[in-house]
This record gives sequence, C-alpha cells and structure tokens, in this order.
Amino acid sequence: MIGRRTGVLVLALVASCISGTVVTVPGAAAQPTAGPLGYGQTRDIAVVPLPGQPEGMAIDPEDGSIWSGSNRPNSSADVWHWDADGRLLETFSLVDHVPAEHGVNGIALDGDGRVYALDYSGARAVRIDPATGAQQVYATFADLPTCAGAVGIPCEPSPVDRPAWPNWATFAPDGAMYVSDLNQATIWKVPAGGGAAQIWYHNADFASIYSINGMQFDAAGRLDFVVTMSFAPDITSIGRGDVYRITPDSDGAPGPLEKVAVVGQGDGLAIGTSGRIYVPISNPIDNSIQVVDPSTGAVVADLPAIVDRVTRSIPYSTPASVAFRGTSLIVSNHGLLAIDPHQWAILELGVGETGLPLHYPTGLDRIPVP
Repeated sequence: MIGRRTGVLVLALVASCISGTVVTVPGAAAQPTAGPLGYGQTRDIAVVPLPGQPEGMAIDPEDGSIWSGSNRPNSSADVWHWDADGRLLETFSLVDHVPAEHGVNGIALDGDGRVYALDYSGARAVRIDPATGAQQVYATFADLPTCAGAVGIPCEPSPVDRPAWPNWATFAPDGAMYVSDLNQATIWKVPAGGGAAQIWYHNADFASIYSINGMQFDAAGRLDFVVTMSFAPDITSIGRGDVYRITPDSDGAPGPLEKVAVVGQGDGLAIGTSGRIYVPISNPIDNSIQVVDPSTGAVVADLPAIVDRVTRSIPYSTPASVAFRGTSLIVSNHGLLAIDPHQWAILELGVGETGLPLHYPTGLDRIPVP
C-alpha cells in the first residue's frame, strides 16, 4: 500500500469535477448488498469514517464482514470493522501509536478471530482481539542500515537509508507471517506466534521510492508479490510495477525469483481460483484493478471500464487493497488526492470468480514481543 504520491493533484480535481461529486461528511453504508455483481460492475459498500484514507483489506471468511484501517498521515491509527452490508460495527484505535507519516497499512486475520494491523509508527504488527478489545504487539521490524555501509550485519539493499515500513501481511500454512517492507526492499518473516521479524528475502533491484507491496501464496505454494514502482534495469518496466513470485525451498528458504508480469503501479494483490492475479493500480491516472494471466504475463483486463471509474457515484480513487468475497473483490478506495471525503470508501467489484483461499492459522499464542 502506498502513502503520499505527488504531482497529480490536477488530475484528481478533474476526476472529481467530471464525476459531479459533492463534498460530504463520511457516513454509513451507501448501498446494501443485493446479490452478486456482474463482471466489471461496482457498488458502494461504505463511506469510511474520519480520519479516512482506508488502506489494508481483509474479509472474515465466516461472515463476510470487512476489516480495514486508516493510513492517513498524522492521525490516529484506526482499524474499522463493518458487517457484510457495510454497517460499521466497531472502531479500534491502536494504542501507543504516535501520529506519523503513515498510519495503518496491511490487515490480516487468523483462524481464532484475531486481527493483525501493520502500524508504520513503531514499525510493528499489532494483534487485536475483537472479543475483548485487547491489543498486543505481535511483531516488530528493524530499521536496517544500508548494505553499502554494513559488513556482516543485516542491511537493506538501497542506496538511501530509510526506516522500516511494514506494509502487507500474509500467512503461510505453517503460521509464519510474511510482511513486505515498502521502504527497505525486503520481505520479512515472522515466526508463528510472533516476535522480531527476520529478513527472508531482499533484492537491490527492488530498491525504489515504493518497493515491495501486496503478497499472497498461490496454489503451488509460491509467494506472489508486486513491486509498486520498479527501478530495475529493465526498460519494459522501469517506473511501472512488476509482479514476481518465489518458490520456498523445502527448508522454507527463498528459492529462485521469477518475474511474472509488468503492471501499472500496483498496490495490493489477490489471486483468484483460476490463478489470475488481481492488482489494484493506485497511480491516480489509472485508478483501476488490473487482471494478470500468470501463464502469459499479459494484463487481460482493466476493471472497471474507465468511464465507470470516473463517473460512478463514488469514483475509483487510488484503490489500495483488494480481498475476495464470493465472486467479488472488496476494494479499499484510498482517495489519496481526494478533496471529497466521500471518496474514502469501501467498494465491491464483480470479477466473476472466487478467490484462492488465504491461510488462517490457529494457536498463535506465543508471548508477543514487548
């Protein structure tokens, strides 16, 4: 998921004017669900409360309820829970969050009903028990020095030293949590039960303004992920996004890296049962969900149609994350450059297939890091 982007405010203003939207106060559900959507059709689920700017996305596989969180800069780090129809059930504000450049990023769920929120402030994963409201620090992510000046110690493969930015979390079958670091060009691995994250994979080709983002294990056990803005020495993808995958070895170590596709500036990622990969494109010029056929590397669709993206009741505005529910994707409409808070919303997009199931481990009860 991406934080601040610059240089495109005029485009955002034009899109707002074309759509005819009016500045409104964020409110409740816009359109209750009413059956499956057709391919490429969108409906509004909810307009998010202030501070707005939803990022992460997770769907409860039991009841279809929706989890997201606010990544708005210099604000409270709020995690929201809606029922399946978009009625806000509860808001959890992360304790000990210090307002910073970013707020809540990725959201993940385990099989015991607990919620994991990645907090930029403190570079941590916070576990929430919705039944009690209790919060615990589940994992922490180190601020790595640059490899250029480090010898024999963990480091980030970037010429610029930046703090950790835990951005997207996905569980493996064994309960380990894999977390992308948007700043440090690193994929972290958190042991089942929590603790200090360890470097699992990093690559100098991923060093970028916005590096590794959405991730998911595919049906073959490979970790698929998107690099938002590639600076790799490849003219076909420089300045765009790349989808990659890595097959873990038998001992869990990363195997060879495989490039799957070139996409727009991708943010999140979700995989359908067909194997197709769905990538929200948060470049404010695109504002689409791209569909990738991994067997050919081709982008086979941009959803919804461009007219619908701009003219519908809530225009698509830097979509950040997606998660499957039935034959739809639930989308966090981040609205980075929106002047209308009505665009900070949760949308539903029909895609005509169900999602590849995620892993929801149970029993992750090791004492978390302090």
